[in-house]
Amino acid sequence: MDAWIDLFTSLSGLLSLGIIAFVCVMAAYILRLALRNIREER
Repeated sequence: MDAWIDLFTSLSGLLSLGIIAFVCVMAAYILRLALRNIREER
């Protein structure tokens, strides 16, 4: 339980959450871009 508190309250925890969110958004964007390109080639 202490890990969750540290994750949301400490600076390093908040930076980690920001990086995780950024990677998820970037992966979704790249996936959408790739799927659109595959559809256009058909």
